[in-house]
Amino acid sequence: MAVTKEGGPTHFYEEIEPFCRWRRTEDVDIVELHLPSGLKKEHLKIQISNTGILTITGSCPVDKTKSIKFRKETKVEKSCNRNEIRAKFSKGVLYVTMPKTSPTAVAPYIGSQGNTSGTRVSKSDADGSNIAKCGRESHSKFSSLRERLWRKPIIEGVAALVVVVVAVVGAVKAYQCVIASPV
Repeated sequence: MAVTKEGGPTHFYEEIEPFCRWRRTEDVDIVELHLPSGLKKEHLKIQISNTGILTITGSCPVDKTKSIKFRKETKVEKSCNRNEIRAKFSKGVLYVTMPKTSPTAVAPYIGSQGNTSGTRVSKSDADGSNIAKCGRESHSKFSSLRERLWRKPIIEGVAALVVVVVAVVGAVKAYQCVIASPV
């Protein structure tokens, strides 16, 4: 959270990590970015650098002293036609559609984020600031709510299994001690 003071009340910026999902097909890659309510098309900026980095940023005031902001970056596949990339923002979800120049093998489904505004994505240089990555296979640890919700039951299940195993081993050892000791 950043704090600024410019001759007025203190203003807080909360950096968020919206849910991001990739959909890949033979003809097109689509990144979906699920954004918080209150964020509008006017609050979004989408750019692609000459080096093929897609950058999606957004900022929106929550109240007089607090704003939320986010920044996502991902490398655009070389097989994508960069001049045909489109974005559409609809019902809080930003869809960025990246048509491919030549058919390739379909990549697996990967969670990520995207934008839908119906506008063409402009090319510009990447600014190199601290950007959370929304990559093809590995995402930042906060990028996928679904992954976190999936991991929790697995971790709880493993923990319960460990407790049961320890209890059984303890009971077996206690039984062996009772049998082995002369009465």
